[in-house]
Amino acid sequence: MTPRRRALLVAVPVALVTVLATGCGSGFNATARQSYAPGDGVQAGTGDLRIVSALVVSPEDSQDGVILMAVVNDGDQDEEITSIEADDGEVDYTGSHTIPAGQTVLFSAESDPSATVRNLSTEPGEAITVKISFADAEPIRLRTVVVPATGDYASITPAAEPTPTVSESGATPSGSVPPDPSSSPSTS
Repeated sequence: MTPRRRALLVAVPVALVTVLATGCGSGFNATARQSYAPGDGVQAGTGDLRIVSALVVSPEDSQDGVILMAVVNDGDQDEEITSIEADDGEVDYTGSHTIPAGQTVLFSAESDPSATVRNLSTEPGEAITVKISFADAEPIRLRTVVVPATGDYASITPAAEPTPTVSESGATPSGSVPPDPSSSPSTS
């Protein structure tokens, strides 16, 4: 047997053992078995509900951050989001709370629905935990990242925090209807 053939007979089994022992398909935590979200955000799910590409966008020097995510309902029944919470700040959740059956609802800065984390102290690049609770499904907790409002996210800015305004008389908040004096009970 030639030395070259002998080296090949030794090298092939060693290479085969190395590939089998360290291959990407070994074990339950193998890379090939891991969930992968191709976007910048993270994904999580419960039952027929999935959260896809969730992250928080916060402009520099801001204490607010917009939650960007898609909520997917693969079920046959509509689902209701009962609350959205964050481990840092308070979430201002506005708009529709229904996730229709078989549909996807997008959350962004000016969408309906939308969610903004107010009084955010988490800086861009740091992690934040968001909890989405539902009427008929287990809550979804996900740990995602706060990203700066630059590049692709430059146009995403939180809506101004709603503040009650008072009319010049100081008695009636604007947007409300003053009481009708003719409907007051009369005394005789």
